[in-house]
Amino acid sequence: MSEANVEIVRRLAAAFTESHEVLPELVAPDFIWDLSSWPEWTGRKEFHGVDEFMAFFAEWTDAYVEWDQEVESVIDAGGDQVVEITRQQGRLQNSDSWIAWRYGIVYTLEDGLAKRGKLYGSPEDALEAAGLSR
Repeated sequence: MSEANVEIVRRLAAAFTESHEVLPELVAPDFIWDLSSWPEWTGRKEFHGVDEFMAFFAEWTDAYVEWDQEVESVIDAGGDQVVEITRQQGRLQNSDSWIAWRYGIVYTLEDGLAKRGKLYGSPEDALEAAGLSR
């Protein structure tokens, strides 16, 4: 099951990176986007369902003129968890400044669907939360 879960997260991440859309067939209807483990985030901590996630994403990227991301790795954490390490960058509105950030997401899968994506401020924090260390 772990290899299947890794493939689901790879497909989900690849589609989102390319189109900035979520593949609904890979996400549970009650999906939760969880920012509670990212202390720098001071806003709402959980977003429920694809629509709320997409509203969060629209607000997040609104600060940028250009924005993209690159998935660096997708790692089997055993059981129902998969870790995605991602790098994003963007050029801020009214600025020539670019911001880059590496972070990790611990996905929990259930019945072949992403049930929760919990964001961590660094890859190391995500790996540790999933019981992996590097």
